[in-house]
Amino acid sequence: MIARRTLLAAAGAATLALGVAQASAAPREINFWYPLGGAIGDLIVKMTNDFNSSQSDYKVVPQFKGSYDETFNAAVAAYRAKKHPHLLVGIGAGSLNLMLSGAIYPVEDLLKDHGQKVDWASFVQPVLDYYRTPDGKLLSLPFNSSTPIFWYNKDAFDKAGLTEPPKTWDDVGTYAAKLRQAGFDCGYTTAWQVWVNIDNYSFLQNVPVASQDNGMAGIETEFLFNKTRVVQHIARLQEWGKDGRFLYTGRTWQGAHGAFASGKCAMMTESSAGHAGIKQAAKFNFAASYLPHEKDVTPKNSLIGGGSIWAMAGHPKEDYAGVAAYLSFLTSTDRQVEWHKGTGYIPITKAAYEKAKAEGYYKENPHQEVAILQLMREGSTSNTKALRLGNYVQYVAAIEDELENIWGDKKTAQQGLDDAVRRGNEILARFAQQNRKR
Repeated sequence: MIARRTLLAAAGAATLALGVAQASAAPREINFWYPLGGAIGDLIVKMTNDFNSSQSDYKVVPQFKGSYDETFNAAVAAYRAKKHPHLLVGIGAGSLNLMLSGAIYPVEDLLKDHGQKVDWASFVQPVLDYYRTPDGKLLSLPFNSSTPIFWYNKDAFDKAGLTEPPKTWDDVGTYAAKLRQAGFDCGYTTAWQVWVNIDNYSFLQNVPVASQDNGMAGIETEFLFNKTRVVQHIARLQEWGKDGRFLYTGRTWQGAHGAFASGKCAMMTESSAGHAGIKQAAKFNFAASYLPHEKDVTPKNSLIGGGSIWAMAGHPKEDYAGVAAYLSFLTSTDRQVEWHKGTGYIPITKAAYEKAKAEGYYKENPHQEVAILQLMREGSTSNTKALRLGNYVQYVAAIEDELENIWGDKKTAQQGLDDAVRRGNEILARFAQQNRKR
């Protein structure tokens, strides 16, 4: 009986030991929340599965959480409950809120702390600059990065006798008039009107959007675009709206895409990442070029859009080794080329750009190179390095309200932009007051 009990005990101990060994061999789970659905989300899952298959220590679990706002709000609630993800994709324009939240692990520190060697000089610098602290530390990893470019209907241009894309805004006005004469309902429309016609317009013309180097030097900021060439630009668009050279189609991208893809508007400013949607919907030949600029300036670099990956604080140290390995995997040249080709977002490393170029990708997709070269223009200044302001969603909504008052001829461009700045400054002041002691 004793021998039998001893044997059973030994067998039980062996089973327990085997179970412990199996448990210890299980990969550590890394949770990754993102707001990118459809084919882009599918590629995130595919690339993540590739990482998981490449090693056995960690398993990254990607999870689509809705829109940018929904993903961010879910992460905030989860952080308060201490059930937050390791990684989060946040919209670039909302970076300051995350930066000051106290809930992040700066990616530059994260990668260094866990032995991942990264040559930051090999990255596209205007993309990195958007996510750096004033002293140069990188806080999050650029991921789904884009910039606005100028799209045009080549068939419409042929009909109107136009052979080259417009280079200046005066050209856009001239082209729009010719397109109207050729029978098109509108000459030019835009997606993301604040991002394109205030933020990026200011960058190309090398004028400030806001004080404190566009918010990069501190949070005590004020808008300045009611005192720059932006006023004349918006007044010009307002005038064009009266004769059909410009058509306002809404605050985001759907209206502009619809007007362009249907052939109603022959020219459009929209994100470089809009290519897939345009290609699917347009039944005509189209192309893209650089954003227009004023005729008396040498244009500077444009401003990036899209989002970046933030590492959230509060997880076991052992998990962060896996987080670092995954982020390093995503920055590899092959993964960046795959992401670039599969989504239309720009590559964040020069090596990925050069590889895509060597493979002939830009001969077939010249619009993608336009976006990269526009971002990489030399001579960046304090007006064109980045734009980092608090309470992004609120202040953009206020500016949108006033632009709509201008397009509806309820206010002049100066009156509308003065009111936009006044309302925006109230929002920035509240943000500064709330975060002054952080």
